[in-house]
Amino acid sequence: MKINELMPLFAAIIGLTPVILKWLNDRSNEAANRRAIQKAKEQIEFWQVWLKAQREVTTDERFNELKQEVSRRLDQLVEASDEFRPSESGSTEEESRHSFLQRLLLAYFPHTTVGWVLHTLFYVSFSFTAMMLLGSAIPEDDPESSLDWSYFVTQLDFVIPMLLFFGLIAFILIRTANRAEKRYWTRMEETNAEVKS
Repeated sequence: MKINELMPLFAAIIGLTPVILKWLNDRSNEAANRRAIQKAKEQIEFWQVWLKAQREVTTDERFNELKQEVSRRLDQLVEASDEFRPSESGSTEEESRHSFLQRLLLAYFPHTTVGWVLHTLFYVSFSFTAMMLLGSAIPEDDPESSLDWSYFVTQLDFVIPMLLFFGLIAFILIRTANRAEKRYWTRMEETNAEVKS
């Protein structure tokens, strides 16, 4: 296979990288949450059975003390399970953490489907542009030769308009993706305000 045939494949792989990373991250978070829920269920079942057994063999006074102990442990279990849920303050911190460079390169995980589509299109077009730049440094008559920057200079009449075109597309995608993220955070703040009131 020639490098010209592999460029679209490289562009697609680079464009899908954020989607795959997000999927792996979500999958590991879901697995951790499922394990925590399963462990909590097992602890609750244990305390129920243990408390029933203690009811049969202890006095009423001792049983009331044991009920309070089990109640305290179940409260601790609830507090521990709250740690796995995302906090409201964490979401606003995450929003403010996006630096200018992260917004410029869309180097953050989007929260909406539209955001994912825009991020993917941005990275596909970005990688296509990078591959086009590299491909324009390879002479057309000898595709097996190495990169020749003097040949690249002769191709500037093709490269510069293409860079301007893809730069415009990238600008539109970046702006639209950042607006979609901002709309998401605005909706989240409105939802949180409604819940609090």
